[in-house]
Amino acid sequence: MDLRERARKLKELYLNGVEVANLMQYLGYEFDRRGFTSIRAERTPSVRVRKDGLIKDFGSGWSGDIFDLLTQYHQMSFKEAVEYIEKAFNVEE
Repeated sequence: MDLRERARKLKELYLNGVEVANLMQYLGYEFDRRGFTSIRAERTPSVRVRKDGLIKDFGSGWSGDIFDLLTQYHQMSFKEAVEYIEKAFNVEE
C-alpha cells in the first residue's frame, strides 16, 4: 500500500475530531474550555478541530489535517507523519 493510501485509511478509520485533538494534546497543545488551542504565537487561541478532524486556524486562515500540521509545524516529512500516526494507533502496514 502506498503512502497516500495509508494516510487515507488512517483518516477514514481513526482520525475523527476527538482523536485529532487527543493527538494534538499529546504533542503539547493545550485546549481551553471552549475547545480552542493555538498553533502559532497569539494572545487568544483561534484554532479549532472539527468533528471530521480538519484543523482550522481562524486567526491566520490556515486549515489542514493532522498530516499538514505535522509537516508544516513539526518539521516532519509526510512519510514521518504517516508513520507517527500509525505508531500512535498501533497500526501495522
